[in-house]
Amino acid sequence: MKDNNISLLNYSFNYFFQYCIQKYQIQVISHHFSNHKIEGLTVVDELGTSFSYERDNLKVKQNFTLCHELGHFILKHDGNYFAESIENQENLLEREANIFSAVVLMPDIVLLSKIYYSCETFHQIQNSLGVSKQALFFRLLDFLREYYPGKDNEIKQAVETYIEGKNVSVFRLFHDIREQIIEEFNQFQPSLINQVKQRVRKVGFTTSLEYPYLLNQDNWKAIKEESINLKTWLIYNKGKSIAYVWDKEKFSDEEARKKAEIQLLLM
Repeated sequence: MKDNNISLLNYSFNYFFQYCIQKYQIQVISHHFSNHKIEGLTVVDELGTSFSYERDNLKVKQNFTLCHELGHFILKHDGNYFAESIENQENLLEREANIFSAVVLMPDIVLLSKIYYSCETFHQIQNSLGVSKQALFFRLLDFLREYYPGKDNEIKQAVETYIEGKNVSVFRLFHDIREQIIEEFNQFQPSLINQVKQRVRKVGFTTSLEYPYLLNQDNWKAIKEESINLKTWLIYNKGKSIAYVWDKEKFSDEEARKKAEIQLLLM
């Protein structure tokens, strides 16, 4: 969210999901079994990694399944084959993948923003995040239990009344923990690489005057790996140096160098 300036109120799991699919070149396909026993599959072999989901399931279930399969991959679960089915929900790896899926679909800070600050209803959140009633219900229970251990009955009642359109009880619970959630969210800062990418995507060019870490050439490899369109270089003049990054589709090598030389002269 921070890396791509995604609005908390407009959040969708697809931002993260599609990023991972493209970065790791994961194939996503659908499958169909008449008994609907296999909700999702992850296969890792010599051809790469692929996820598949039951095409006859509702969209909200497909969303959960896709994030579940991504969980197996991101959490580096041992194995080359994972099958999500009704029978194996208590399996430890499956439970971990379920938790991962729920958090990606419904992050803490997004729930706080929507429930506490935007005063959205249960059904509005369900629709905007593309999740089922059951998924959002259990996500709220698990989420609030982390902050209120031993208050299961109070939490369950608050969530149930929230579903009915009464938000006073759940609002009160979020009120008391809002600063903790915000503090945890603020602990994560956008990566420097992504900051550079965003800047270059916007204007086509940036330098170490904006991002001093660019002077360390060890960081260049990571930048180039992020996009084949990004190029990096460094120039010296009278004991001063400036590193710069540019989008080769927006500026030629010569144009980028001239822009860097002008900024170097002004230092």
